[in-house]
Amino acid sequence: MIIKNAKYLNSQGKFQEGAISIRNGRIDDLNCNLKAGNTEKVIDASGFLILPGAVDPHVHFREPGQLYKEGIANGSMAALKGGVTTILDMPNNKPPCSTENKLRRKKEIFREKCLINWGLLFHATRNQRGGAADKIASAKIFMAKSSEHPAVTSVETLKQIFSRFPVVSIHAEDETKFDHSAGKKYVHHINRPWTAITSALQKIEKAYLALPQKKRPRVVICHLNTADDVDWIAAMKNKGFDVWGETCPHYLFFTQNDYIRNGAKYQVNPPLRTYEDQQHILEGLKKGIIDFIGSDHAPHSPAEKSSLNPPSGIAGIEWLMPFVLHLVDTGMIDWKRFHEIICRKAADCYSIKYRDGIKAGNFADLVFVSKCENPAKAERIITRAGFNPYYSHIDFKWKVQTTIVNGVIKYDGKKFYKTKKGMEV
Repeated sequence: MIIKNAKYLNSQGKFQEGAISIRNGRIDDLNCNLKAGNTEKVIDASGFLILPGAVDPHVHFREPGQLYKEGIANGSMAALKGGVTTILDMPNNKPPCSTENKLRRKKEIFREKCLINWGLLFHATRNQRGGAADKIASAKIFMAKSSEHPAVTSVETLKQIFSRFPVVSIHAEDETKFDHSAGKKYVHHINRPWTAITSALQKIEKAYLALPQKKRPRVVICHLNTADDVDWIAAMKNKGFDVWGETCPHYLFFTQNDYIRNGAKYQVNPPLRTYEDQQHILEGLKKGIIDFIGSDHAPHSPAEKSSLNPPSGIAGIEWLMPFVLHLVDTGMIDWKRFHEIICRKAADCYSIKYRDGIKAGNFADLVFVSKCENPAKAERIITRAGFNPYYSHIDFKWKVQTTIVNGVIKYDGKKFYKTKKGMEV
């Protein structure tokens, strides 16, 4: 395949023009010459920007166990529509992915169904048997209960898990600080107070420092949602520790006031916080203190969200690329930070090879985008959550027109092509 008239974002965050040659699923040449009589398939990219496929390191595709909420096939279609070509799926399934047998079975399902590239996280628990460290992208620690397994809330258990895995990703809310006396209606951020975050970070730091330097893992704090998170990440980085930070689109645009006004549709864990927290997170993202964005795509059925006991989670993968482009449009980040946020930093953090941008030798994970007037107005929603949380708040200016995964067109703006499956990363 040859893409002519290509204007693409390079790995330095600059736009270049030329023709892109793709062979065997990889970028072969970024300045190839079109020759008369060429028999390769040629795509004209006039009028589009070509961006690297997004790496979304935090999704919940809900399979196995809760296919009615999303499913791998449907979730990967939503990802393609959002310009996402690689995902890492979370392990809090029903049953949780917490043994090697469950991990093996989950991988079989992903190989069979996933249209994009994928990797899996492993549910870390106390006194776990077996070893899966070389078969996963990361171990996931839940400091607030998120499956049938109890939460990890002790320093000793954190130390035990840290010593077993080279990379750990942490939901850093210490559930021992939750307030269960306030009731549930419209007080989600009170039931799960700020102190749960600070307590979790203190325990993580204590466990981390208690280990010899050679036994310390890479630590990723997921879905940063408070100013304390950002300040803690900055302090740990300044001390030279291998600590990374992720935030999510909903923390960059919504606050707890949106939850108070709109209810369960904006209920998420950790909860939305104040305007001051939001501004701190935006500044941390801009400065590079926060390394990357994960959608934390966590769909639930509309009936569940409208129930008397609604679950927490917001679906976001379907709009990930347009959202990050909105940050560029509004001057919150430049194109270099866009490139880091959309693919390079997550690829570096989780050692995802050959998917850190548009350069020769990398897999051809490419997204064609163009500007249009508020495309969300007429869109068909793919996720089974059935709700675009951003539509009434953000006037998106960009639309994903084509998504290419491993050199194969998987989405053309209207149709999904399902014959070729993605690769494990």
